[in-house]
Amino acid sequence: MQGCDYRPQVQHWVRAYTRSPRHFLAKWTAALPLLEWVTDEIERRGLPAEFAMLPFVESDYRPLPARGKGSAGMWQIVPATASANGLRIGSDYDARLDLIDSTRVSLDLITDYYKEFADWRLADLAFNAGEFRIKKVLGERDARMLSAAELGKLPLRKVSHDHLDRLLALSCILADPTRFGVQLPEATADTRLAVVDLEAGMDLRLAARLANLPLDDLRLWNAAYRRDRMPESAPHRLMLPVSRIEAFRLAASSIPLAFWNDWHEEPAGRSGHLDSWAAQIGIPLDALAAANAMAVDARVTHTMRLLLPGAEPKRSRTADTQQFGHTAEHVIAAGDTLWTIARRHGLTLRALRAMNPQATGKLRIGGRLRLQADEG
Repeated sequence: MQGCDYRPQVQHWVRAYTRSPRHFLAKWTAALPLLEWVTDEIERRGLPAEFAMLPFVESDYRPLPARGKGSAGMWQIVPATASANGLRIGSDYDARLDLIDSTRVSLDLITDYYKEFADWRLADLAFNAGEFRIKKVLGERDARMLSAAELGKLPLRKVSHDHLDRLLALSCILADPTRFGVQLPEATADTRLAVVDLEAGMDLRLAARLANLPLDDLRLWNAAYRRDRMPESAPHRLMLPVSRIEAFRLAASSIPLAFWNDWHEEPAGRSGHLDSWAAQIGIPLDALAAANAMAVDARVTHTMRLLLPGAEPKRSRTADTQQFGHTAEHVIAAGDTLWTIARRHGLTLRALRAMNPQATGKLRIGGRLRLQADEG
C-alpha cells in the first residue's frame, strides 16, 4: 500500500506519533514480543506488512479486557465476531485476549475482506467499520479505481478514515525511523515468543517464578487467562520468550502435575527453613523451592512472602471494593499493581491512571484507588 504520501492526513499522524521519540520507543519496546509474533504470521500468510501495525492502531498492542459487552484484546474484537469465529468468551478465559487465536481470526478476516473488495485499503476500512457498511457505501463502484481523495470522501465515520491513515503513518515511520528522529527496539531471544504446550493447566504466578519472568510480563503475553489459573476447558499453553523455555521446562518437571494450577501468595508469618512449609503442605521440598526460586535449604523470615499451593483465598467485597456513593474504590493489598487492579475490575490501564493521577509511584498498602469517574 502507499504509505507516507498516500494523502496529507497520513503526515498528520506521522507527526503525532513521533512528537515524543522517548514515548514512541517505550511503546514499541513494550509491544515488541507481540509484534514479532504477529509479523511472523503476516509473513507466513503473505499479507502486506502494514497490517502488523493494526493492533497498534487498535490498542497500542495491549490485550485490553472488555468493558461490558464491548470489544477486547489487542485486535479489539467485538463479541459477535468472536462468536462467529469460535472464540470463547467467559469470566475465566477470553480468547479475544489470546495472542494466537485472536491473531488467527483477525488475519483471516483481513484476508476475507481482501477477497471481497480486492483492495487492501478497503480490507482495513472493513476491519474497522464492518464489511456490510463498506458494501453499502461503495454501491456498484470498483474500489480499485478510487483515488485516495475519493476513498477519503466515502460516507464513513472519521474514526474509520483515521484508522487507515494511522496504519499507513506507522508503516511510513517504521520503514525509515531515522527520517523522523525516532528509534526502534532491537529484537533478541528475550523478545521472541514461542508456544509451550502444557500437560495440564498451570497458575500464571507459578509459571512466572519457574521461567524467572516478571509476572506482569507473563500476564501480558497470556492475557486470555483472566484469573491467573487455566480453566479445564481452555487451552493449556504458555507464550514464553525463547530464551526462557528450556529453564522453564526443567523447573516445571520438578513439580507434580497435581500442584500446577492453584497457587497463592501469602506472608510467611513465621521464621524457619523452607522444608517445614513443604512438610506442612505435603508438597516435595524441591517443588516448593522451585516455585519460590529458592534453595532447598533456604531459611524463611517472617516478613517474606511465599508462593504456596492452594486456591487463592476469597476476598470479601469490603476488602476488595468499597462503595462510597456512586464512586467505587479499590483498597490496595499486598502484591497489587496498577495492571492487576485494572484487569480485575475490567478497566484499561489508561482509564485507571486517568482516574488516579496521584498513583505514579509505588502503591501504598491500604490506600484507595478510584474505579469510576465522577458522573457528569
